[in-house]
Amino acid sequence: MIDPVLRAAADHGGLPVVVHGFAPTTADDLVTLSALAGRYPTVPLVVSQLGGLNWMQAVELVRDTPNMYLELSTANVVFAVRLAIKEIPDRTLFGSDAPYGDPVLTRAMVERVTSPGEIRDRVLGGTIAELAGLA
Repeated sequence: MIDPVLRAAADHGGLPVVVHGFAPTTADDLVTLSALAGRYPTVPLVVSQLGGLNWMQAVELVRDTPNMYLELSTANVVFAVRLAIKEIPDRTLFGSDAPYGDPVLTRAMVERVTSPGEIRDRVLGGTIAELAGLA
């Protein structure tokens, strides 16, 4: 069902598309999203919520698919955030899943696993600003 959305996004200059990453999204769904992203290389495809319980696979797929991005909300463990930022620093986005998540705690987690500087700045807003055409 996402194919027409990605096609329309491509037809409109490569608009970013955000997809739900937690349940009911499955590991197989993440593989399908990666394949679809490959068919629409001008469309930034953002997987939200760190891919849910399939976060390890989400990190790998995003790392290997140049137009995919990973949003960090609902991380179950700090290690998941640390690994995502280490593996895909230019395509990892801050997110809190508010009102269900706490933006302050999520920001603190990002700050805990990064040093001050360019990577932290990109994760906390620089990358999404680029995707939204604000930078």
